[in-house]
Amino acid sequence: MTTPNPITILQNGVTSILDGINNLIPVWATTAANLDSTAQAVAQLASTAGQLQKVEVSVAQTTIPLPEEFRGVKDKAAYFILACNQYFTQTKITEDNIKIATALGLMKGDKASKWAENQLRLIQSNHADALTCWTDFGAEFENHFGDRTPDTTATSKIKLLIQGTKPADEYNTDFNNLKVDTGWNECALLDCYKTGLDPELLMSIYRCDPMPVTLKEYQKKAELLDKKAKELKIQVAQGISARRFAKSYQPDATTPYAHAARPVVGAPRPAPPVPNAIPAAVPRRDPDAMDVDHAPRRPPITCFKCGRVGHMARNCPSVVVKVVDVAEMTDEQKHAAAAQLKDQGF
Repeated sequence: MTTPNPITILQNGVTSILDGINNLIPVWATTAANLDSTAQAVAQLASTAGQLQKVEVSVAQTTIPLPEEFRGVKDKAAYFILACNQYFTQTKITEDNIKIATALGLMKGDKASKWAENQLRLIQSNHADALTCWTDFGAEFENHFGDRTPDTTATSKIKLLIQGTKPADEYNTDFNNLKVDTGWNECALLDCYKTGLDPELLMSIYRCDPMPVTLKEYQKKAELLDKKAKELKIQVAQGISARRFAKSYQPDATTPYAHAARPVVGAPRPAPPVPNAIPAAVPRRDPDAMDVDHAPRRPPITCFKCGRVGHMARNCPSVVVKVVDVAEMTDEQKHAAAAQLKDQGF
């Protein structure tokens, strides 16, 4: 067996190492390219993050309006404290002294400003009764200006609430503003709502198929039917106005095509001529019949113009009205016309 030459072994090992290095060169190039792409992505993310930070700063700098001024109205006392709390949350105000100072600055009017003045005096003099905690301030404020029995007040108001001439949506708004403070259940609220609703509108809801069940469905149906009823009244009023205009419009000789005007739709048609009435034959009376009714019978109607039986003078079909200018008539025509009128009962 031949012993391997150490030099040959060394050469083979060096060759293998060089081959491995040559194989790793493409991998290193790919890795470097990936690192470059990663660096570019990181730079792009950093730029985007910078833009997002700028947007957040601009939103934080948006001006938030102050709550509405309080002028001592009892119904708005609770809303004023809620609006102040919302404002302090949005503006991230946490100091109680700033909250109290802001609320006192928004109190206007005789009663509200006087109470605010007294609280400022107590705070500035470090009095023991001074309100320095915002929670205590809100409780004392509602106790002084707010309604201490909101459920009783809401119950009294909702029982007296009626729709009257108000639209259905306005009645719904007033009802919903009171229903929360009453503490009533759905059945009691629905019964009270139907009591205050317009009777005609309630009957229209009862005719619906299917009928509403919940309070929300009743309110939605009431608004829909009330709106349709108002639209119908407007359309009827417009139709009546159009018919009145058509009846009052009389074209004169100066109106173009007045002689060819179309008849008004809905106008009454002229009555047909009444035919000559033929008197009915009077039946012969039986001589043996008993005369039970001694009251005289009403004589038949006789026309005063033509003398015929069966119609009155105003319905006489034989009269033909002929418009003649008297100034253009001769003396003979005037005498003949006078005699004719005399014969006709004039």
